[in-house]
Amino acid sequence: MRNKFLAIIIVLIAFTSLIGQTNKLRLDSCVAITKRNYPMLQQNGSLKNISAVNIRGINENWLPKLSLSAQGVYQTEVVQFNFPGTNYSFPHDSYLANLGIDQLLIDGGQIKQQRNIENISAQLEVQKNEVELYKLVDRVNQLYIGILLTRENLNMLNLYKSNLENRRKNLVSASQNGLALASNLDEIDAELLKNEQTTIEAKDNLQALFANLSLLTNLTIDESIEFEMIALGEDKINNGQKSNLRPEMKLFDLQDQLIDARYRLTNKMALPKLSFGMAANFGRPGPNFINQELRFFGSASLNFRWNISSLYGFNREKSKYQINKDMVDVQRKTFLLSLESTLNTHSAQISSMEKLIQKDKEIIEKRESISSVTASQLDNGKINVTNYLWQLNEEMAAKLNLKIHEIKLMNAKSNYNTTKGLEKF
Repeated sequence: MRNKFLAIIIVLIAFTSLIGQTNKLRLDSCVAITKRNYPMLQQNGSLKNISAVNIRGINENWLPKLSLSAQGVYQTEVVQFNFPGTNYSFPHDSYLANLGIDQLLIDGGQIKQQRNIENISAQLEVQKNEVELYKLVDRVNQLYIGILLTRENLNMLNLYKSNLENRRKNLVSASQNGLALASNLDEIDAELLKNEQTTIEAKDNLQALFANLSLLTNLTIDESIEFEMIALGEDKINNGQKSNLRPEMKLFDLQDQLIDARYRLTNKMALPKLSFGMAANFGRPGPNFINQELRFFGSASLNFRWNISSLYGFNREKSKYQINKDMVDVQRKTFLLSLESTLNTHSAQISSMEKLIQKDKEIIEKRESISSVTASQLDNGKINVTNYLWQLNEEMAAKLNLKIHEIKLMNAKSNYNTTKGLEKF
């Protein structure tokens, strides 16, 4: 309960500082809040609690082992002594109540190794959850990028609409003066209707993206929030760092540790064990079977046990150990190879987007100049509306391409950093 309360406080503080004051949201913040809000994160606490219970059970092997038993026996035939002048026979019934205590003194390190295995197993299960949680990065990134792209599309549609409306006003005046055809107004109106259709579709798509991101973050996200164009992990990039920070790498390391620990346990189980035992008894007969009185008697023992036959399987266990290590090593190499290939793809995308953005700026400059000329020609009746709309569409498309390429550059950088591995999110 305390951990859950602290997590809620952290989320509220983060959200207040990131949105409440500046009305801005960053991709890093979305990912971090989503992880804290995701139900699977709560499973980590349960896994740790289960491990703690299992370790307590392992530690109980050091506690004295108590046993209590009782029995009564009737025998049809018993020992008899027939000496000259003496005829002695034992009773046919016997009774024995026993309370035994056995304390382990030396176990060859087996219990300690079992605790170690339990700790590593718990860490392994938690790390598997971390691997699954890391997939949230891609889900949040897709929603965030989708919102940015849709918003830019809407901005271009609004700008396009504004240009059309301004041009329509000029055409209305020209038409009234007999300088423009009425059909030109119809073309403008038809284009405005198409723009309205596209805008409705884009707005509905944007609302769906807002709803999905709100669901993941458990926050209210709408049009009032500004989404910053900062790549995921841009503030956490470790220049020149060669180590991989992906959670899968730690998972492979833990698998190696678990294989090592189990192999060491096999060795420990082959070592001899020493224990001390005591027994308190009440009944008859006892060690002195001549005395047939019901009475208390006891015993103490020091026990040495060594399962020598366990040595037979050493070579077999060593072979299994090496096979398992090789399998994990192959999985690690396969993962790293795939990772390197993906990084190369993202790196190429980053380079490509940077070049395209430079060209986009040059294209926009040319398109703005052309649109300005065609607008003047339309006002003077030198060209028709179709020619003007075509040039205006080209200018809007060029501006939209610039924004799309800028967002794709951010997305490529986010994907590169995510693939490489973010230490914390």
